[in-house]
Amino acid sequence: MPGFCPPQDYVFFADEAGISNDRFTVVGGVCVRSAIIPFLHANIEAFRVKHNMRAELKWSKVSNQKSSEYTALAELFFALNNSNHIHFHALVFDSHKVDFSRIGERDHDKVLSRLYYQLLVHKFAKLYPNDVGMCVCLDHRNSSTPLEDLRRMINATLARDHAIPHNPVKQLVSQDSCDDDILQLNDVILGAVCAARNSKHLLVETRAAKRDLAQFVLEKSGLRSFENNSPRSVHRFTVWNFNGGGRG
Repeated sequence: MPGFCPPQDYVFFADEAGISNDRFTVVGGVCVRSAIIPFLHANIEAFRVKHNMRAELKWSKVSNQKSSEYTALAELFFALNNSNHIHFHALVFDSHKVDFSRIGERDHDKVLSRLYYQLLVHKFAKLYPNDVGMCVCLDHRNSSTPLEDLRRMINATLARDHAIPHNPVKQLVSQDSCDDDILQLNDVILGAVCAARNSKHLLVETRAAKRDLAQFVLEKSGLRSFENNSPRSVHRFTVWNFNGGGRG
């Protein structure tokens, strides 16, 4: 199951985690150059063959029986991350502390769209070369905010606030993760980050494989904790604890 490969130069594959009962919701994704997407697909396919992992790869499927396989997937991710083939950026939303009035919407779906907007403006469109166009691919979700409206808002903000007037985000699409290996890889890493940010890796009631994988991702990320923002000098793996105000 290879997946989406657009003509734009840079692509951000994104999703959300922890949207139901967790204190911290995390929206995040991986940034890649479209030219290396076939290379990434080939690496994930090699992982699938080696470990006999033919089904959809998901954080929710991390089990004690498949613990070593999912650790191997995380090892593959960090090998690609450390070689700058793939970057990861996440925004954390604390439902206990954020002033909803500053965001401007109390509706949960609209707040989630706002978080995507913040992440995509500040951790993707501003930071990566955009002269030949950019694309965003979200894991499929039902939303009252049309994707085209979100794309236009992102481009309008880039023009108004950041002197980027040429509408660099050319596509903002939704794909089913079951048909896309890069979205599946992101799902696993994002789930681990969300679990660690919610301290589930410290709870005895959390499945051992998930505790171990969340701890492994935290250690490999190069960050001491996901409770603090990544230093601005860090670009390969970043976490931004969003407070409803400016960028992380």
